[in-house]
Amino acid sequence: MDNMRFYEQSRAVPQEAQKQFNNGSFSGTDINPMWRIKKMTEMFGPCGVGWYYEIISERAEEHHDMTMAIVDINLYIKVDGEWSKPIFGTGGNTLVKTTSKGARASDEGYKMALTDALSVACKALGVGADIYFGADKTKYTKYAVDDDGTMHTGSAEAAQEAGKKKLEQINAQMAKAAESAPASPVKGKASAEQIDYIKQYADDETYTKAMTAFGADLEKMTAAQANKLIDRIKKAVENV
Repeated sequence: MDNMRFYEQSRAVPQEAQKQFNNGSFSGTDINPMWRIKKMTEMFGPCGVGWYYEIISERAEEHHDMTMAIVDINLYIKVDGEWSKPIFGTGGNTLVKTTSKGARASDEGYKMALTDALSVACKALGVGADIYFGADKTKYTKYAVDDDGTMHTGSAEAAQEAGKKKLEQINAQMAKAAESAPASPVKGKASAEQIDYIKQYADDETYTKAMTAFGADLEKMTAAQANKLIDRIKKAVENV
């Protein structure tokens, strides 16, 4: 059997099955779980016939201000009429999160943890590998680059040049924004100008750490807190 057979069959993810995300801690590309199931079905047959998984553990774990749902699974595939050894996968998702407004529970914590575990197990087969291992290019891999620097299926050199150009544009925009930071009052509630300035960076991974302390209550932020946060953002921009 060709050792790279399933890897090569499932490594590429179509653009329509990709979704960019930024959860505040990190950003990246998410893969539509139904595409993953479709690809497994194409390679091995229907779930339960050519492949299946079993849940071997479900548990809740406490982590600081949140409770995580953790699910462990074993994935099995049938190849040439024989079932494989178990392919382990573990996944997690927020079950309960404590915020300034109290605890927030998710009724989909375990379901999303299971989806995560399945993605980890399938990753071992190479499913979606090009998303996880962007450096693993082949002579057949091509890229197209949009004007905004988004890279998808042209040439690697063009992609690198576009990415460099995009980074320069972002740095210039951030520097300009830092120079135009609003005058900061000292007392009372943060001004609308302060809040608008801070919100520019609300979804930017680079400034997540600077915003963590105040992000949950942005609208209730005091002027003094806004002053501190704006100073942090300006310093971060200067160091970009």
